[in-house]
Amino acid sequence: MNPNDFKKLVRSYSADDIISDEPHVTLRCNENNIALEDIKKTILDQDADLVRVVRDRAQVYKIYYKLTRHRELKIVLDLLTHKRINIRTVRILDDRFRIGKIQRQRF
Repeated sequence: MNPNDFKKLVRSYSADDIISDEPHVTLRCNENNIALEDIKKTILDQDADLVRVVRDRAQVYKIYYKLTRHRELKIVLDLLTHKRINIRTVRILDDRFRIGKIQRQRF
């Protein structure tokens, strides 16, 4: 699924339609200093900088939003429940965790 298809899919949802695996997601939000309401706004925001969408399993997606030049927000969510988006986990990735990032070594 490409980012534009995901944005079209999310357009029909509201903030009340987004649920989360409560103890796990709350802990991850606290670790990353980000509020769950901000995560919901980011998912629903059509202008947010969605970098890529990776299908993990059937109806389970990893979505990546660009926060700054060197940081990304990774959200794992599923669409298994009818008309609901379930947030499974949240993490902020630095450059060292990004896909395809190769660090230069000096000799």
